[in-house]
Amino acid sequence: MARAHQSIFIQAPIDEVFQFAKKPGNWTSFYNHLSKPERIEGTGEAGTEVETVFSIIGLRFPVTINVVRCERSGDEGFWEGIITGSFIAHQKSHYRSMDGGTEAVFELEIDLPHSAFDRFTERLVYDRLERNTLRHTLENLKAACELER
Repeated sequence: MARAHQSIFIQAPIDEVFQFAKKPGNWTSFYNHLSKPERIEGTGEAGTEVETVFSIIGLRFPVTINVVRCERSGDEGFWEGIITGSFIAHQKSHYRSMDGGTEAVFELEIDLPHSAFDRFTERLVYDRLERNTLRHTLENLKAACELER
């Protein structure tokens, strides 16, 4: 299982960042390697279900994303999703108001089925995830939210 953890400061209020990031229709504008949803049921709140494709190193992985937590509390926001299908993953996002902007922290745990990949491909996917995917996703979220201003 691979684990990745990244954070970034976004020069935008938490309400704007959280509202933008929770909407499934916006996910492809910032989430690295995520294709346009094939089906969306819900608006991003807990219970939302999205069918989409995660593409990495030329491989396509059909997945379903189930939102299990989406809430704002004081100066913080929390989002959590379970990804199933071609692989199993658990993503947590934490947003915190600070210094006139928002700190966004993404954590992702992913488990690829060993039978579907050779060791070389599996290592490439894990390395790409750990080094690039979350960092680029957060950079894209930052750019989108700061552009909105």
